Amino acid sequence: MDDNRRRRSRVATHIAADLTQSGGPMVELATRNISLKGLLAAPAAGVRAGATGVLSIRLGAEAVIRIDCRVIRSDAEGVAVDFLPMDADSFFHLRNLVRYNAPDADAIDAELQKPAF
Repeated sequence: MDDNRRRRSRVATHIAADLTQSGGPMVELATRNISLKGLLAAPAAGVRAGATGVLSIRLGAEAVIRIDCRVIRSDAEGVAVDFLPMDADSFFHLRNLVRYNAPDADAIDAELQKPAF
């Protein structure tokens, strides 16, 4: 994918995420980067391209990001996940996670003024 078309900044992360695929196994992912629109993780066995499911990122005892998602790509290069609409609490925590890891947190908020597509 052409990075110049991206409208959401990706920030490096190295956190664990659980992907529960519809009709498939739960797989632990090791994230490489994340944005408000999706994430890239290290390659993981058992993840099917095209699968839908729920991604969970535990930030603490009370803070869990749960996002419906679609696996865009799963190969030897990694697992690319596209986020589908999410609830307000998950978006709040995701936004804070991205802002915290961004070199310019205000730029993340400015991106929200433009549609992702």
